[in-house]
Amino acid sequence: MKLNIVTTTAERPPIGTGEIGHEAQAGCQPEERRALLNAFRRWQRRPRVAQALGCLGLFVFIAYLDFVLDHDLSLFDLYLIPTLYSAWFLGIRWGYFVCLASSVVWAIEDWGGASFYRHPLTPYWNVTEKLIVMAGIVAIVNALKGALEKKHKFEAARRGAEKELEIASEVQVRLLPSEVPDYPRLDFGFFYQPAREVGGDYYDFIPLNPSQIGLAVGDVSGKGLSSSILMASLQGLVRMNLTVRQGEVVRFVTELNDSFCKLTASDRYATLFFAVVDVANQALHYVNAGQNSPLLFRNGTSPARGLGASERLERGGPPVGVSAKSQYRSEHVPLHEGDVLVAYTDGVVEALSSQEEEFGEGRLGDVVRASLSLSAAEICKRVVERLQTFVVESRPLDDITLVVMKVKS
Repeated sequence: MKLNIVTTTAERPPIGTGEIGHEAQAGCQPEERRALLNAFRRWQRRPRVAQALGCLGLFVFIAYLDFVLDHDLSLFDLYLIPTLYSAWFLGIRWGYFVCLASSVVWAIEDWGGASFYRHPLTPYWNVTEKLIVMAGIVAIVNALKGALEKKHKFEAARRGAEKELEIASEVQVRLLPSEVPDYPRLDFGFFYQPAREVGGDYYDFIPLNPSQIGLAVGDVSGKGLSSSILMASLQGLVRMNLTVRQGEVVRFVTELNDSFCKLTASDRYATLFFAVVDVANQALHYVNAGQNSPLLFRNGTSPARGLGASERLERGGPPVGVSAKSQYRSEHVPLHEGDVLVAYTDGVVEALSSQEEEFGEGRLGDVVRASLSLSAAEICKRVVERLQTFVVESRPLDDITLVVMKVKS
């Protein structure tokens, strides 16, 4: 997993006089191949009548040479030109037609020679042998053309799918927040990396009023495009529900669960941590619907907790979309200056090293405790750097989302 890719380009050395010819030859060959390929494609787009006339012209010219030149000189190889031409541009029937026409020319030529009278079966055998060889070549060319056409269609479909995924990725990036909210006494940082072009992880900052902000971190089951579509639906349901603006988080998640059950199939669901942060009253009101339990790290000013002590925010209920009858509970948690909230998806703690060992909640907690004096963005950066070191070059198997909130003075 790499976060930053730095590309360096070595300076090209000057080309001396003695190397110009070599470089020019190396550079012109692709141009010649490209020009030949373009000409081939242009001819392939010509009307079928023009292609058929071209084939007949080639055949008549070669047959004329065969009758005019010495009979001991074999022009069999030249007959392959109209045969291959017709099989490729006009189809397998035309290819077999040219084979039969060629056999007629060969038969006429052989029957008029002296060998026909000495060995009557020899001309028939020669014609049959040549005809079998050319028919086999036509069949091979037809099979090759079919395989190339299938490959071309597959590549076109793949490029179309990649383009659609690229567009979906751009849309998803625009749906998710790209900047941290500016709220008094709150500092935010976040990191998001999908395992594929698009992902099913969800995070959001929802301004409710000047002193309250909604914080959401979720994960839709599955991966890829289908999960990204459900993620967009989940975001729309979260932002359009007016209940959250009244601070009723239990009612909000209950209504969200009911809407998500109606929207999705029975085997699709989403985990979600949703909290309303009240800056004026220094409190956090949350519901955890099956999401990885966020960690609240105390800075030591809490009366019941020491420096670096952490609390797991796990009260809530099952993931949304599992059952329309699901019930949820909420919890109020006081906040103090310097407290740090870390919300994340399973892609963080379940990231694997080269030894198939999980990153785990323990390593996550160790990194955060060692960084409590830093800003939320710096804490997030430290976690990501430690995660990158842990997994080395391993490709992430799941989407990675990390949101950090710190209470400022």
